[in-house]
Amino acid sequence: MHLHKEIDKCLQFRSADEEISLVPVEEFYREAPAEIARPAVTETDGHQQYLARLEWEREQRRRLAETCKEIKTTREKTAADIGLKQEQLDSLLPRLKAILKATQPVQESLGLPLDQLRQQQDTARFLPRPLYILYVQADAYREACDDKLAVAVEGVLEEARSLHEEADAVDDESAESEQEDMPTEKRHRKSKTQKLETKQRKLFACHPLFVTLSIKCRDDSVLHLSFYYYLRLRIVAVKMTLDLDASVGASTVAGSDLLSKASLLAYLFPGDHGSDTPNPSNHYQLSKLRMNDFSSYTGEIGRAYGWAQRLCGLRFLERDHGKPATAMSASHMAETVKALRKRVQARLALQTQMAAFERGTVPVTADISKLFPAKIVSRITTWKSSTYEDFVALPYTAAHVELGFATKQDTYFIATVERNTARMTAQLVLSPDYPKRTPLVIVSVFWNYERNATTDENVKAIEIEVNMHFPGSRSHDFLLANQMQTLLLCFDVYLETAGAGAGAETSGPAEIVKEKIFLRVLRGRSRAKPFKYNPVLGLYFHR
Repeated sequence: MHLHKEIDKCLQFRSADEEISLVPVEEFYREAPAEIARPAVTETDGHQQYLARLEWEREQRRRLAETCKEIKTTREKTAADIGLKQEQLDSLLPRLKAILKATQPVQESLGLPLDQLRQQQDTARFLPRPLYILYVQADAYREACDDKLAVAVEGVLEEARSLHEEADAVDDESAESEQEDMPTEKRHRKSKTQKLETKQRKLFACHPLFVTLSIKCRDDSVLHLSFYYYLRLRIVAVKMTLDLDASVGASTVAGSDLLSKASLLAYLFPGDHGSDTPNPSNHYQLSKLRMNDFSSYTGEIGRAYGWAQRLCGLRFLERDHGKPATAMSASHMAETVKALRKRVQARLALQTQMAAFERGTVPVTADISKLFPAKIVSRITTWKSSTYEDFVALPYTAAHVELGFATKQDTYFIATVERNTARMTAQLVLSPDYPKRTPLVIVSVFWNYERNATTDENVKAIEIEVNMHFPGSRSHDFLLANQMQTLLLCFDVYLETAGAGAGAETSGPAEIVKEKIFLRVLRGRSRAKPFKYNPVLGLYFHR
């Protein structure tokens, strides 16, 4: 019995070499050297073959251990080199910051705000594509052509960064509706009114970052334009502020709306008033959410001018609907900046003129004053604003309204001109794109009875002279002042020639002194008067 147990132990014995996975025999004879393989002995003796295979396994493991040791040594050396270089880099960053800080006075002296420019470029990476196109093109135009143009990216960078990391900038409305329709026991369900209000607020959600263009004009006034991109409407809206220089003249009561946000940039280009959305799909979005017309929200979100969409590369009603186009932005940049600068300059000049009109003077430029006589007796006594409805109510303006010379988009003023007891009232119509379009002046004379262009040929001649034959000027911005000075001159001529060739019952006011020289007072059956002045001869002629 004892012997059987010992025999079982021997049979169950397992040597440590049995756990070693040896290479196959064929591979052993192919790769092992002859002094280890000894094929003459091992091929016929299985025990010697097994010992040889173990010897080859030990030799391979020894070589691998040496290789591993070399790799560890190399790794430790490389890690030490990396650590040393990291320490050098860590010590270099504070030095670079100190150098940049020390160079800031030099940058300011040379006009090279490198730090600010680098920060702006880093921030611009998070702009939506339309605003990024605007930033790139405006900055390129500033650097190449216009040093009085400033471009800046403003807003909340952290919100823009988190928005940029999301897959979609705006939640899909269908997914949102599905989530709202999911049954929840513990969550309070919103009412339909609350859901509608939430969707209405989200419709006007804009990107956290916006681009501001600051355009400096000739009189040091600065026009600030902030461009906002609305994510769901997929349009760009503009908000405007104007910083006036201290040298700009006093403001005018009648022309107080000339520099307002609603009128300053209106009709910068034909038909572009900014109160309607350029994206046709927005009308359906507003209607779906039971909201008012787009124009009701321009005071809150800004005005969606067509030129603003072009600057941002947005196109609508085309095959690539709403896709930003860089080339279109570049082609419109110079034209738009020049138009903006001219508009501000023209409005400031118009405000200066109207302030002078309210004081009873006409600010004629030096190059134009020599084209008028040294003394003009008639004076502006009142200047005030008017309305389209008041203009239409006048009986002698119907033809101008029918022909489209006066519309609701125009601005209206009334000027009263007097000389002694004679009085003239002038109705002035200024288009939004003044001075590209000449103001329209319609007059009526109050002397014994009212006269206008429909009842008096000479009043009609005054209108022709003021609207068509007023003296030109190098500065087109003072066009209205030239017209008003022409109007005063024509009124003097009208009064001083009033009694020529007529009886006492139709003669002019007795207190009016004849101060002008006329070679011929009246001409033809219409009794035309000489309203044309020759500054060289100092005489008045008929046209």
